[in-house]
Amino acid sequence: MIEEKKLFTIKEVSELIGISESEVVRMVMLKKLAVIRLGKAIRIKEDDLEEFLNGFTGRREIRNEHKEPVLYTAEQIAKILKLSVDNVWNLLKTGRLKGFKVREGRSSWRIPADSLDDFIESRIGRIT
Repeated sequence: MIEEKKLFTIKEVSELIGISESEVVRMVMLKKLAVIRLGKAIRIKEDDLEEFLNGFTGRREIRNEHKEPVLYTAEQIAKILKLSVDNVWNLLKTGRLKGFKVREGRSSWRIPADSLDDFIESRIGRIT
């Protein structure tokens, strides 16, 4: 028999772990808490919530994670942030999003994952 795992809403997770809903959303945006998107709804699997909480208690399972830097293209950032590529290029050119050019022409920008995290944190800080 298949064991059913519970799916939680943002509000339920907020109440369960004692942080605000906006902080739960922030953890999702920073990709520190995995989610499932069902249309416009966001759900968090019980296992993912446990893994997130174990990260704070020191009981995190050791994984073979790559420590190499992750670089995104402007097109990938546009998809992640749900912006147009032109808006991403504007953010890069004005310095609000940190990145670097690898060559001239199309798809020439690379954005480190840390820069994306910093940008998301700065945007969330303005909202809350």
